[in-house]
Amino acid sequence: MYCNQCGAELRADAQFCSKCGGTVAETPAVTPVPAAITSEATLLPGKKSAWKVWLLVGIITLLLGGGSVIGWQVLAKKDSTKTFTNTERKFPAGTEVGQEEKNPTDNAEMVWIPDGTFTMGSAAGVGEADEHPAHQVKLSGYWIYKYDVTVAQYRAFSATTGHKLPEWPGEYDSWKGKTGWDDPALQQHPIVNVTWYDAKAYADWAGVTLPTEAQWEYAARGPQGRNYPWGGTAIKGDNTNGWDATKCANYENTAQVNKSTWQVGSFPAGASWCGAQDMAGYAWQWCGDWFGDYAAIAVTNPTGPATGDRRVQRGGSWMCDKDVIRSSVRYSDIPDYFYNSYGYCVGFRCASLSPGP
Repeated sequence: MYCNQCGAELRADAQFCSKCGGTVAETPAVTPVPAAITSEATLLPGKKSAWKVWLLVGIITLLLGGGSVIGWQVLAKKDSTKTFTNTERKFPAGTEVGQEEKNPTDNAEMVWIPDGTFTMGSAAGVGEADEHPAHQVKLSGYWIYKYDVTVAQYRAFSATTGHKLPEWPGEYDSWKGKTGWDDPALQQHPIVNVTWYDAKAYADWAGVTLPTEAQWEYAARGPQGRNYPWGGTAIKGDNTNGWDATKCANYENTAQVNKSTWQVGSFPAGASWCGAQDMAGYAWQWCGDWFGDYAAIAVTNPTGPATGDRRVQRGGSWMCDKDVIRSSVRYSDIPDYFYNSYGYCVGFRCASLSPGP
């Protein structure tokens, strides 16, 4: 095989000339240029053809390879239609922090958290013993529910699957005088009194998961390591730096005045860096992990111990004070308990894995 432009001899399977980009023929269309001939007058025709071909190749490369901002934006739009499977559900892949999507099963809003690294746990002299040692954690991108799972969402799950509704709290604070879980005033409140098994069954039905402890903490604290979802930096001697009782449901503005759950999203100023709300106070949230000691080394996508007898809870509740509501605080309980030492205040939110943009 030969090049129609420069006459170079090519491999039998060649589709174009690797030297000048010219078309291919079975016999030489021009006399090959002798190596000794180097004058511009002799070589210019071949150079012009090669220049046109490589210019075209360069433009295509820029558009497809990300060298052009415009090209990258076009590809990003296409990528936003990609789907991934997490158990039985598919969601578009995220592109930036806080991008929102809905789970079609339960209509829950989710926010996107791209790949990232953060310091999990607390620095020396801050917090409780089980918050140490502070260590680096690297996470792959994932979605997390913007709010806790609500009463209405859990009732839909129960009606569809036959899974039993949680025990009714009775004449207690926000539930006083209500007719039950079907009361209209409670439908957008977080569901509580759920066991870990209840939460896991819901997540399975919705085609998602319970967040790992690391995913939960990263969603609450971000790469900045916030003390509370909205800000602050805990240091020795200032455990509760950044506390603001007006940004979440807590003992001061809720339990102390005989209230319990609030409608989800009632404290938008308390949202975390990725747009997740109600991650402080409100209700304790089950995570997927068994409770155990932290690793003293950097880890990637940790899922906790392989076995255990207690599951992790995070976030505090409306019955907790500012020290317990810190985003690094850990709590654990037996997975078939629907309450803890703070009362009937255990709920959950879900997460979903993704291969990323």
